[in-house]
Amino acid sequence: MMKKQILSAIFFLTITIPVSAETLSLDQCIQLALENNPDLNISEFAWKESWIAVRQAWSALSPGASASASASNSGPVVSDMNRSWNWSFGGSVTQQFYAPGLYSRIGLARARLASSKFSLTSLRNQIRTLVEDTYLQILTSDTLIGVYNANIRAADEQIEKMRQMVELGLKRQSDLLKSEVQRGTFEAQLVRETETLASSKRSLNIVMGRQPDTKFEILPLPIEQIVIPDFEAALDMLIKNNPQLKQLDSQIKAQKLSLRIAKEAYLPSISGSYSYSRRKDALSGLPAFENDQVNVNLSIDLFDGFNKLRNVQLSRLALEEAQIDFESAFRDTKDALLNQYRAMDTQNRLVKIHQTNLASAREDYEVVSQQYAEGFSTILDLTDAQVSLFESETSLLQDLYTRKKIEAEIRRLIGK
Repeated sequence: MMKKQILSAIFFLTITIPVSAETLSLDQCIQLALENNPDLNISEFAWKESWIAVRQAWSALSPGASASASASNSGPVVSDMNRSWNWSFGGSVTQQFYAPGLYSRIGLARARLASSKFSLTSLRNQIRTLVEDTYLQILTSDTLIGVYNANIRAADEQIEKMRQMVELGLKRQSDLLKSEVQRGTFEAQLVRETETLASSKRSLNIVMGRQPDTKFEILPLPIEQIVIPDFEAALDMLIKNNPQLKQLDSQIKAQKLSLRIAKEAYLPSISGSYSYSRRKDALSGLPAFENDQVNVNLSIDLFDGFNKLRNVQLSRLALEEAQIDFESAFRDTKDALLNQYRAMDTQNRLVKIHQTNLASAREDYEVVSQQYAEGFSTILDLTDAQVSLFESETSLLQDLYTRKKIEAEIRRLIGK
């Protein structure tokens, strides 16, 4: 009976779902986190601000226009009012054809927008991975609770049988007490795992932007299925898709544009304008006077106390720093990817080992139980076999869920 219960707990992840609790799948949890996580919402504000900055940079290319109108008359406080009013109106249009950094600032704003977008994508991936890790931890705790309960039920059956055998004089009272101590150990582990489950649920609620005490249950996942590319393919995907690397690359582009803007400060500014005015002086008796004017302006700063030179030097240093940051991040992410693949190989070997151990421990427990019932083994042999079976079960479960978490981290690194 215990064998069937443990197999069900390990491979089918049977979860008891209260009718009153909300039931969420992994995709639903990820969607809630992406919609409601406050850190992500703040990052989205930064991306929107970068988008506005791009439009502001483009607006600098637009012409400026102005208009004015006035009318006047003398009196009537001190002098007499004239029959006719003096009036005038005019307008002008100005256009900046070139100024240092005028066009380069558009590219700079675009580069910063791209950097903000990649930063947002990176945070999204981190939140997605955090949700998956917490989700898997909840499944781990829930499944282990099922294993603990199965062992407690098996221990209860064993204690009941042993109590009857003690009453018949076939077993010693100490054997019964040792079995009760073993049951207490399982129960203590159940209590600790129950608290771990509650803590993980509170953490997931917070990531999803909800109140920590919101009640919910989750659906099981196929933990034995692992789908990842080989390392060389994953490395290519990391280079092409990793949002952190793409963000740092966009920062390099932004620093190159900043350096260009600093160098452009040595160039002149060119602008043009057109104005038109019409004026009527009532006292002169002359017809309305019209005037228009076209201007082209060129200006250049000859000396500003070496501020331009210092800006160029600082921009060049910032570019070098951005390039070093990218190279360092690339080495770190490549190393992290390699470590995850090595960890996956380790977990695959551990899963096979613990699967073999579990089969052996289960068979050993059945043999020792039969020998103990026939009087050919001691209670210590029985408890040792039970502990070995329990440890094999929990080790296999933890390896399976750890392997699933590694898969999620690999997907995050390669931007998939």
